[in-house]
Amino acid sequence: MMPPDESKEELYRALNSVAKDIPRPDKCVSAVLVYFQRFSMSETKSLTKFQLVKRTLRELRSTWILHKKELETSWKRLKSGVLWTSLLLVINLVYCIFGGLLFASLEGWHEARYKCGAVRIRRQFIDELWVESGVLPEDEWRDLAREKLIEFEDQLHDAFRAGLNSYSGQRTWGFWDAVVYSLTAISTIGYGHIVPVTIIGRWGTVIYSLIGIPLFLVLLSESGQLLTRALKFFWIYILRFSQTASGIAIIQSSIVNNSFQRLLQARDIILAKLSNSKYLAPVAAQLDSELRIKHALEPSTFSIDDRFDLPTVAYLFVLWAYLVFGTLMYWIGEHWSPFESFYFTFVTLTTIGFGDYVPQHPLALLTSLVYLVFGLSLVGLCIASIQSKLSAALERLRDRLSIRFTFEPNGTEMVVIPPRFQEVSTEEDKKKSE
Repeated sequence: MMPPDESKEELYRALNSVAKDIPRPDKCVSAVLVYFQRFSMSETKSLTKFQLVKRTLRELRSTWILHKKELETSWKRLKSGVLWTSLLLVINLVYCIFGGLLFASLEGWHEARYKCGAVRIRRQFIDELWVESGVLPEDEWRDLAREKLIEFEDQLHDAFRAGLNSYSGQRTWGFWDAVVYSLTAISTIGYGHIVPVTIIGRWGTVIYSLIGIPLFLVLLSESGQLLTRALKFFWIYILRFSQTASGIAIIQSSIVNNSFQRLLQARDIILAKLSNSKYLAPVAAQLDSELRIKHALEPSTFSIDDRFDLPTVAYLFVLWAYLVFGTLMYWIGEHWSPFESFYFTFVTLTTIGFGDYVPQHPLALLTSLVYLVFGLSLVGLCIASIQSKLSAALERLRDRLSIRFTFEPNGTEMVVIPPRFQEVSTEEDKKKSE
């Protein structure tokens, strides 16, 4: 949006006044941005809410079209990555369904053999006691009850030795239960709510995991790269939109501005507390100067690749939104409480996998695979980003402290062996070898 003709002189005056305080000529662009921000904000105040929403949607669409056109190669790579990841996802889904059929057949017959036997004996025991209760004398009835109880206990003991802990009529190794077991096996989460008890089932788990875990790791790797490229692609889109009139109005709104001011105040408080320390004062001063220089000399180029160099705040925000989405999904699909849904989502994505909560709805089981794949990739990206930045910060702190206290944290020492000693050592080695 260009300013009117009568504002050209004001633009020149703004450029001249701001350029005096800028040490680098290329920073004069900021003066233009300052002027256009003032102009766009003055125009925004005169628009109604409907006009503001309409203009925002229009600028979102135009910015998106321009963004895809200028980054056509990255957009094509992103679409091809989506297709390839979808293919790997379908392969893993088919493999989980195959695992469900496999383990339901391997463990199902064993479960049915003992559980059905226990249920049958219990039913016969109750029926015979009921029929004979009014016919037999008390002593004979007690003997019959004792005999049936012993038979029932023997059947339960055999079932317990076979690895079955209950004798209810519900099957543990149903098809969907076996699919969940297959998913937890190849994803290394391992809820532990059901386990194979037969030798053939355990050997099947070993062979199934040896093939499934690498296949699932390939899916995690590809989905992680896809998420990185997608986040960078949309991050650049957000930066582009922030330069429009609507984006500037949103950034300079009271809510966003107040939140940003609170973050700056928190940073100043932390640096002030560090400056009061005797030993950490030089570190705090150096950190403050590095933050200011980095903010002033922030590069204007950004590459869409597989490196995890996005701001950590962006990863944390996406991860939190992903956790909230999973909480809503399991809250609606499984009828759990909001805390139980969030608890299950967190335990699953962090691969803790206690197994106290397991999805039972078939649709939730199918969506869990898709949710789990991208969730584990996103958690890996966040951990890698936080770890790299934390390691760099600790390295700088260690270097400052090592200079302060004059010690070598990771020093290496070169030892020079005299030539004569080398010859003697070589002769002794030859004698020992002979």
